Amino acid sequence: MIYRGACHCGVVSAEYETDQPVRLRQDGCGFCSSRGVKSASDPEGRLTLTAAKRLTRYRFGHKTADFLLCPDCGTYVATHMESSRGPVGVINVVGLQIDELRHLPAALTSLEGESVDERLARRISRWTPMSLVEAPL
Repeated sequence: MIYRGACHCGVVSAEYETDQPVRLRQDGCGFCSSRGVKSASDPEGRLTLTAAKRLTRYRFGHKTADFLLCPDCGTYVATHMESSRGPVGVINVVGLQIDELRHLPAALTSLEGESVDERLARRISRWTPMSLVEAPL
């Protein structure tokens, strides 16, 4: 199945492809809970994120991944990381307004207490292979 969405203003669009049932997660951290984030990923899937402008990047905590925000409307759309598998990511189905997914229930997760190595291993094993296309600097 292919799911398509875009941020509030349309500068950022996404195409998420998966053959698996979508299971959403909600992280209890302050960043995600304040934005109503519901995340989806599939290590066997495909994610393409396209932005008409350079995305705003935010790193916090372990500083191991880029949280990607639309530079115009400020919507958090995805998280991106380079890995041994190549670029991988997780999408925010609420921020990307993916109607088929954003109203589904999500499992509450807590990632507190993970070491850097544990966090990287989890992401590499669970996140979606990702292509990120954005306007040049």
